[in-house]
Amino acid sequence: MSADQKEKIITFNFMSLFGAVFFLFYALDYYIPILPFYVIDAGGAEASVGLLMGVFTFCSIILRPFLGRDLNRRGRKRLLVMGISLYAAAGLGLLFLPSLPLLFIFRAIQGFGWGAFLLAFNTLTLDLAPEGRRGSVVGLMGMAPPFSLATAPVLGEYLRITTSENYLLLFFVASIAALLALLCGLLVREPYIDRSGTEKTPLLLGKVIFPSLIIFCMTFNLGVILTFLPLLGEARDLQAVGYFFTIFALTTVFSRPVAGRLSDRFGRPVIFLPALFIAAASMVMIATAVTVEQLLLSAFVLGIGFGSAHSSVMAMAADRLAVMERGVGMATFTTAFDLGIVIGSIVVGILLTWFDFQAIFMLCAVIMLFPVLGNFIKQKLKDSPRLI
Repeated sequence: MSADQKEKIITFNFMSLFGAVFFLFYALDYYIPILPFYVIDAGGAEASVGLLMGVFTFCSIILRPFLGRDLNRRGRKRLLVMGISLYAAAGLGLLFLPSLPLLFIFRAIQGFGWGAFLLAFNTLTLDLAPEGRRGSVVGLMGMAPPFSLATAPVLGEYLRITTSENYLLLFFVASIAALLALLCGLLVREPYIDRSGTEKTPLLLGKVIFPSLIIFCMTFNLGVILTFLPLLGEARDLQAVGYFFTIFALTTVFSRPVAGRLSDRFGRPVIFLPALFIAAASMVMIATAVTVEQLLLSAFVLGIGFGSAHSSVMAMAADRLAVMERGVGMATFTTAFDLGIVIGSIVVGILLTWFDFQAIFMLCAVIMLFPVLGNFIKQKLKDSPRLI
């Protein structure tokens, strides 16, 4: 075993970054069962709820390629703290119970902060990983978001109901989580990187196009689930959608680090290709689920497939990047991640005009397997003799 493989990965620096990731994701996921009701109470309609999510996601994406290009000059920690600070400051603005237009402005600011934070923490995660152990580090850091998803919405819904929608208290809890994220972010020590001779890089990096396309297909499905699974549950009288997300999140907590470590040992495709088949099977299970038990089992299968594929695909992207390319590379990768969620929600929202939920989720299963076909074609082209 090499010295890099023996190097500790659970350090104070790692745990500080893990805390920042967990608490800011908590401040995000906690809003899931709260903001839609606040929008309605503030005079908005259901369309306003979707528009609010769209504004947040658009703002998180729009500047990310530019931030990625300049990340080497600005520094990872500086961007991390800036992103968390923007998110926390705009969250404090919600304590004034803003009108609907102001709410959109505050969420737009949070979106800009969120985009900076995502880029910084993903790049820092790679910087902290010893050579040969990126999959393990990515998998362990990847436990923080599902831990949040498994707990934050449950707390948000419980407090909303038990406090009779006391929004001042509800937004205060989110602000505390964001401030805890800021405290943890300030404790992170950025690893030294030699920035001499840095050249201006492009906005997008071709080296990570294939991993980015894979993650796009995966999050296309995730966007459909996040947006339309509650409607499927209502249509089929399956009162278990909240438990679906809890089981999905907890399963990814355990599958991500295991898959990351295995991908370090056996190679990335050995892990992500079977994982995509597992995730596709879960979409078929959702499409055909008629009982609560079937729906919850599909959540478990999805957690295994999605969590395993995510760790190995992100590690594959990192394998292709030099240290000074990580900023723009992670900007490309995380932008594809968010675009998948947005485009999945929009496209399926249109398709539901003509098709039912079963057809939609069957289509999602096929889309989940597109990267498998792409990998097959890629290998065939690689193995074929060159034409002269």
